Amino acid sequence: MRFVTFDEVRERFRGRSVAVVGSGPSVLLNAPGFVDSRDVVVRVNNHKVGGAAGIRTDVHYSFYGTSIRPTAADLSREGVRLCMCKLPNSKPITSEWHERGGRLEGVDYRYIYRLREAWWFCDTFIPDDARFLAKFDLLGRHQPTTGFAAILDVLECEPASVYLTGFDFFTSGVHNVNERWAARNPDDPIRHRPDLEREWVARNAARFTFDPTMAEMMGRAAWPSGL
Repeated sequence: MRFVTFDEVRERFRGRSVAVVGSGPSVLLNAPGFVDSRDVVVRVNNHKVGGAAGIRTDVHYSFYGTSIRPTAADLSREGVRLCMCKLPNSKPITSEWHERGGRLEGVDYRYIYRLREAWWFCDTFIPDDARFLAKFDLLGRHQPTTGFAAILDVLECEPASVYLTGFDFFTSGVHNVNERWAARNPDDPIRHRPDLEREWVARNAARFTFDPTMAEMMGRAAWPSGL
């Protein structure tokens, strides 16, 4: 394996059709084979494959913390040739709330790279502080979800098109396709703000095509081949 630059990552996406596959249940509303028909398929965190969700994964995008379950062998079998990390190998944020409560894993991400030191198996991109903080600041100094971070990075790579599926901004209360999700630590000052992410995607909706659930949320027509 080797660590690659963002310029090298960009060349994997430039001019290509891309599906960014989130972990919401609407991923199961795709026509069989549609997700895999994109030139590049990006899946997030503890994704699931099979059926309408498709079976191919070219890029795995994750924060790679201890809750991430796929093994290197799992991802390799799916076809992953690039891992993209959401978080830098650093402590880019200062937060009194995290310091006071002993929750340093929320602001100091170096533990991930210590634990994963021997895990990487393919070309891997790790962002610097500036790239991570640009997303953080875009959301008013809130931690972006992994899926939203993936969307932003893919857009920056100048793809020909981006199809979004499996994103409902946690309104379903489900993630990882069929597992219960609930917000935690509502007093965390840098907690996820999926409402702000939804607003950003809605403002930029012309840059995407959507599965039926997302299209309804955005007040737009669904991409016909995704029905």
